[in-house]
Amino acid sequence: MSDVAKRYVGHQLPSSLPFQLSPYLSSSSFTSLPLTEDSNSRVPTHFTVPWIRELNFGQSIAIRSKANDSIGLDLANNGSPDLIHWGKYYGNRSSLYLNNDFDFVSLSKEGNRKDDDGYIGFYHYANGISLYSREDSVEQYITQVIGLVKKEDGYHWKKDISSENWGNFKREMIVTYCCYNIFNKSDFRAKFIIHTSRPQAKYPVTIDRSYTITPNTNDLKNRKTHAFNANSIKQLSVTYWEELNASSLIRLFAQLDNPGSQLTGLVSFASFTNSQNYIIPAIKSLVKFLPRGQLTEMRQCHGVPTGSGSQSEGSKKINYYRNTLIDALIRLVELDISGKTCDVAIKEIRRRYYIGETGEWDIVILRLLKAHIGENKEQEYLNLIHRHLLSQVITTQLAIILIEQIKFLISKQSYDLALKISEKCVRILPLDFDSWYYLALCSILTRNFEKALVVMNKLPVVTLNKQRNSDIELVCGIKDVYISTFATRLSANNSEVISEKTFDSYFPLPKVHEDCYSNFKSNSTTSLHKVPSQSNQKLNDHLVEEGSIKRLWHDLFIFNPHLRHPFTGNQFYHSPLMSASTAELSSVDPSLIKAGGPNASKSHLAAQSAGTPTSSILDFDRTSTWGRCYDLLSLFVAIIGWDNLVSIKERTFQSRVYSSTESVNQKEFIVNHNQEDSHGFIQCETWLEQLFLVIYEDLRLLMTKSNLFREDQQHSALEWEMMGLLGWSAKYKLKESISSIMTSVMGVAAEGGFDYFGTIKLLEIYDEFVLSDTNESNIDLFSDDYENKTFSNKIILRALSPSLYLEFSKSLAEEYLTLDFILFNLMRLISWNLRWYQYTPNYLVVKVLTKLCVKYDLIFVRGKFRVVYEQNKKNSALTSKPKVNKFSLGYLFSSPKEKPTKVYEFTDGDTIIDYTEKLISWIDELRETNV
Repeated sequence: MSDVAKRYVGHQLPSSLPFQLSPYLSSSSFTSLPLTEDSNSRVPTHFTVPWIRELNFGQSIAIRSKANDSIGLDLANNGSPDLIHWGKYYGNRSSLYLNNDFDFVSLSKEGNRKDDDGYIGFYHYANGISLYSREDSVEQYITQVIGLVKKEDGYHWKKDISSENWGNFKREMIVTYCCYNIFNKSDFRAKFIIHTSRPQAKYPVTIDRSYTITPNTNDLKNRKTHAFNANSIKQLSVTYWEELNASSLIRLFAQLDNPGSQLTGLVSFASFTNSQNYIIPAIKSLVKFLPRGQLTEMRQCHGVPTGSGSQSEGSKKINYYRNTLIDALIRLVELDISGKTCDVAIKEIRRRYYIGETGEWDIVILRLLKAHIGENKEQEYLNLIHRHLLSQVITTQLAIILIEQIKFLISKQSYDLALKISEKCVRILPLDFDSWYYLALCSILTRNFEKALVVMNKLPVVTLNKQRNSDIELVCGIKDVYISTFATRLSANNSEVISEKTFDSYFPLPKVHEDCYSNFKSNSTTSLHKVPSQSNQKLNDHLVEEGSIKRLWHDLFIFNPHLRHPFTGNQFYHSPLMSASTAELSSVDPSLIKAGGPNASKSHLAAQSAGTPTSSILDFDRTSTWGRCYDLLSLFVAIIGWDNLVSIKERTFQSRVYSSTESVNQKEFIVNHNQEDSHGFIQCETWLEQLFLVIYEDLRLLMTKSNLFREDQQHSALEWEMMGLLGWSAKYKLKESISSIMTSVMGVAAEGGFDYFGTIKLLEIYDEFVLSDTNESNIDLFSDDYENKTFSNKIILRALSPSLYLEFSKSLAEEYLTLDFILFNLMRLISWNLRWYQYTPNYLVVKVLTKLCVKYDLIFVRGKFRVVYEQNKKNSALTSKPKVNKFSLGYLFSSPKEKPTKVYEFTDGDTIIDYTEKLISWIDELRETNV
């Protein structure tokens, strides 16, 4: 072993088995699930992953270690995604070692190379790697990802592997796999020292294996690392592997469905979602860890965890019932439109934890019943609430269940009864944000506007999160080195931020065996990662791009070097302005940039409340307590008007004048201390005063610009998009906002681009108004339970006039967001996500696709996708075909006398239609499989 390998791997520490990393987290009382899954069925024979080159050898592992050290023992933290690091020796005189065109060394006076002895490090991140076969699962993933094939006499290199993958054969390779254990607060690492041999060699490669577990501790000096070799690792408890497996599953959905928490180079695997054979064990694993779910993170939109203080439930707070473990459970069962997996989860909860009809997980069962798409569970839902209320025990869970009842009553338009129940919730949880939020919402819906404003003043809004990290380069506590380097080079006005060759080597195109597409239709079993038979592999090793669209995967990045990055993390998920070129930015009105850019007041305030460096224009109004208040107050304005609301505010509150030096973040959160002056006026809290100003500025801007936009139609796609996104969040002229976003999406598509932000927003709008009622039961029609998202615009229209709501929804589906238009953009989004290695679809894609299959029929939806694909292939022009063809690309980019410009979106070589059909077949299989 070379010196650098010894330094990198570290010395073997004496094994200390059996051990407990933290006694108070011991799970010896849990019954272990048998880990008998065949790992060979979980990993495809070929999958593509990114390999990003490090600036310094070992940099990514050092960053991870530093991030793990910052996680306290008492802090609920999901940790960062799995890290896979590959160290290869090239020699310090080789051209590849000396030349790196994606580096900022040349941009600064100081160098950044360390003594790496000629090694270069490459890495990627991963979520969703199943560890059912324990250390064998880790080894299988590592060997396959670097290009080794297991034969009878050992591992050999694949014949088709690129020569650049080996490096110099004089030194060994070092491959490291890191996985954070949420429940034991430790980092598991597996290191493989691979003594290389040339591909032509007939003898197998030699692999040395070692494993370490590094626990979190407040005493870093005396921390003990537990080390294992290839034999002693088999003595590691089954429970620890189960914890790692559950941790990987929780992170998969928590990060897959939140682009702001995704690192560049992240791969999301479908190991847990391929079929019911994998989903059911995953569900049972999560149910087993329910009592420890409070160790996982809770969404910041719920505010500070608080409890009822009831002696019957001890110190349990709302994060015991609201956390990402429960969210992952809901997410899993929603994959099955038949609802059978919901029944499995409920039965498993009752089997493990229940003696009578009610128990401490009634709230989870209620959420599972709401997720039951295929059958009307409304009566069962109400019966469980009734039985729980009969206990007459005041607990934290009772208040959360009452909030569920409030949502149900709002769906039934029983606003008065919902108001009475919300008042009870506040008495049980006087510091809970959701309790006060629904009291304010119900007061608005019952048209008790003065009371609603007083209640809003009492909302326990987090204005400055104690856990906030203001470093924009950190995502999940990890520095995103690629984006940091990309931004540095971009600001230095490099002609090409990253070369096409380097970009292709870092982020190779996802490919699969051709047989995965040619045979899946005739196969009775469909999975997201179908494995071709061994006989087929021998006959056909040809690889094809999976889910590709040539214009998105090739042309877009060739002609737009500044777009060679995903729309993730703190910087590029913020708004479309962050990824715009200089020419595009110059076409946008400065006032729109100020209102929707990184320096916007609402962006800063929402980020401070959420505890993140930035907030996204797509979801700032639901990811923090301040953002939800923005959404609520804009709803208030839309229902009664700005002038009326200001008049009520003046009657209710005493005016306060603040000096320019007074901080708006004086308190962590404010409940309302009922401070009245001698005249009986209630003081308006600082955060609410500022919120009024923020919404006023947004509305004033929209009113001014919308008039100008009607007079002058010559605006860039980016400018239309910013108007639409700002207008929708502020609840201003909904149809005009939708039209503006559509104009942007279609305009960018005509130019060969992809409007990520506009596409996301249009699909969300379609779900809110067209698909949200697609359910056998109408338990909750005005919110998304998984995302904790309130359908505010839908509530506004229903509150103003039910007939107006029906008219708007019909007009939206027939004239604006037609089915063809939605399917076209859904295919583009699926392809874009797959280009960035989302091998399992995210929540928005799954939600829209499954609801379409429920609303229509799987056969109809599959056929409709094919029709839309064929219509937009070759010489067909993209069009959503509204009654008035106002939004066609021909209309937007040609004079009235010209024929519509023909747009070629798809080519014969694109595989997106095949992949989309595979997704539909996957949904069908999950529905039909008996469990």
